[in-house]
Amino acid sequence: MKGLERYVRQTVFSGLGIDGQKRLLRSRVLLVGCGALGSAIAVSLVRSGVGQITMVDQDFPELINLHRQFLYDEDNVQNKIPKAIVAAQKLGRANSQVKIIPKVTELSANNIEKLAKGADLILDGTDNMPARYVINDYCVKRKIPWIYGGIVGASGMMMVIKPGETACLRCLFPEPPKPGTIPTCAQVGVLNPAPMLIGALESIEAIKYLSGKGGNRRGLLHFDLWGEHLHVLKLNRNPACPACGKGKFEFLEKKETEYSGRLCGDNAIKVVPPKDLELDLKALRKKLDKSGKTRFNGYILEADLDGRHLIVFADGRAIISGARDEKKAISVYRKYLGPKGG
Repeated sequence: MKGLERYVRQTVFSGLGIDGQKRLLRSRVLLVGCGALGSAIAVSLVRSGVGQITMVDQDFPELINLHRQFLYDEDNVQNKIPKAIVAAQKLGRANSQVKIIPKVTELSANNIEKLAKGADLILDGTDNMPARYVINDYCVKRKIPWIYGGIVGASGMMMVIKPGETACLRCLFPEPPKPGTIPTCAQVGVLNPAPMLIGALESIEAIKYLSGKGGNRRGLLHFDLWGEHLHVLKLNRNPACPACGKGKFEFLEKKETEYSGRLCGDNAIKVVPPKDLELDLKALRKKLDKSGKTRFNGYILEADLDGRHLIVFADGRAIISGARDEKKAISVYRKYLGPKGG
């Protein structure tokens, strides 16, 4: 296989070798989330020579992201270019051998089959608990390994999940935590060494597994960098686990059939269509120009309409500022974008 010269400092490492590097170059992964944790994972895997990486992220960079999301800068914040696009552009310049597929969307039960098709491994770079349960259901059902990771404050945790061999996410957390019951980065903050370390741990486990040179870590690794604590919780598969024990995949089967609205920051509601769309944002801009002011950066359409600010993505999602509740936001969405999303 050509192009191995750039990886010579990896291939001389006895744990990997040339054969392991060749396996890496043939591998395909799905990375869910391109924020703090996802950025660290993406940088490591692309530069290590993973053959194909599909990066899924629904958002664009904000100023408060920059202290810990190292792929983005102030220009990206100002221009509101989606994270997946920025990450693909920057990492493509770092390693042109890797096929990078950016997807500006929100992973859900509706689209995971399409996004994960052909993946050898799925990596968790998100802070979205519902998405993790969808990933777990999909991977257990399809017998695809995935790596869970989470961070908050100066602490983090990581677990390698191999369906049929190890405990799965629902063995550890049978049900998603109720909103407000667990601390979030918005509430208690986050220091950037935490995602760097969890990203490194996820990446090394991915490299070991994809290269066929290891990857037998079991249990949940947890650390607190500020308190200088690190321990591993040994886990066994739970025969009563709804997913890997009983084969019930309720999160994967819970597909959206109606428009839904969700809180998204202060005085803003995110409206999500029941399936990913492929909006022609240029054509939509012409339509909305008749009702207000619009801006389009090639990826995201913004519009100021009747005192409300709309941010519309090509997959049909929209963030509506100025709508006080979900029903009102959906009503605004239908008024300007139409029941089919334009």
